[in-house]
Amino acid sequence: MSAPAAGEGYRAILEELAAQADPQYKKFHEGLIPGASMAYGVRVPAIRALAKRVIRQDAPGFLAASRPGSYEEVMLRGMVIAGMGLPMAERLPLVRGFLPLIDNWAVCDTFCSSFKLKQEEDRAMMWDFLLPLFHSKEEFTARFAVVMLLSHYATEDKAGEALALLEGMGQPQYYVRMAVAWAVSVYYVKFPGPTLRLLQRQSLPAFTQNKSIQKIRESYRVPKEDKQRLLRYKAKG
Repeated sequence: MSAPAAGEGYRAILEELAAQADPQYKKFHEGLIPGASMAYGVRVPAIRALAKRVIRQDAPGFLAASRPGSYEEVMLRGMVIAGMGLPMAERLPLVRGFLPLIDNWAVCDTFCSSFKLKQEEDRAMMWDFLLPLFHSKEEFTARFAVVMLLSHYATEDKAGEALALLEGMGQPQYYVRMAVAWAVSVYYVKFPGPTLRLLQRQSLPAFTQNKSIQKIRESYRVPKEDKQRLLRYKAKG
């Protein structure tokens, strides 16, 4: 593959995606992502391997040439932005520009899992970037904030603030509420005390409250007595 810049390099990337097309996987995966249409049916590990090569060769050149026209190209662009070595201060504008391209849970969650926030400065900058996104009316922008929270900030120093952010999310969209329920279940496993108090208040929307309890009860890391006790806090109606 040529260096991924404008012209031949970018065309080579599209040709490689086409060469790895799997029609059966395309049909299967599209069934898991309502409304999404894959152009090729390339599996995530293959896209991730391609992203690593792009990052090694010329991530800025690829991003300049890229005009995401397919599910796989959007996924690839997100992985490159998340994994490239650009300082966080210079990468966050790229993250902001990518958010409108997210239109399904798979791209959102893969984008979130592709970040490696090892430096405390990077974690702090990303945290500040995320804070206003919890109030977004855009479904996948808000979901991005929640999935980043549960993926990178399920830590003791952020637990209190994180639970308060989750408690304040009243967005009605399905994929936001599912992400909040997922996050609450993750925090319950790690910090059962404060998370239980959140559920006892029953301040989450009824769907989110009950889905959170369901996800916690499905966890193998939660004691049976906890699972039984949580049934008291299911929302009615």
